Amino acid sequence: MGKGFTKCSRCGGMMVYEKIYYGTEHFWVWKCVNCGEYIDPVILENRQIQKSSREKSGKNNEEPKYRSYSDTPSV
Repeated sequence: MGKGFTKCSRCGGMMVYEKIYYGTEHFWVWKCVNCGEYIDPVILENRQIQKSSREKSGKNNEEPKYRSYSDTPSV
């Protein structure tokens, strides 16, 4: 990360660490200040599953992961 931020994989813009609220719960994501792309551990895991499946057989044998807001650690 270097200088306190990272680059967006979509547009190359600056990503900032941001708290997202969903109802009474919240979680932390990396969000691009240019295009609005956001990344969290669930998104990264699902992208890795999709990439692995495409590389193996072109079929997605593993179910995507879903965020459980009640399991999100509060900060």
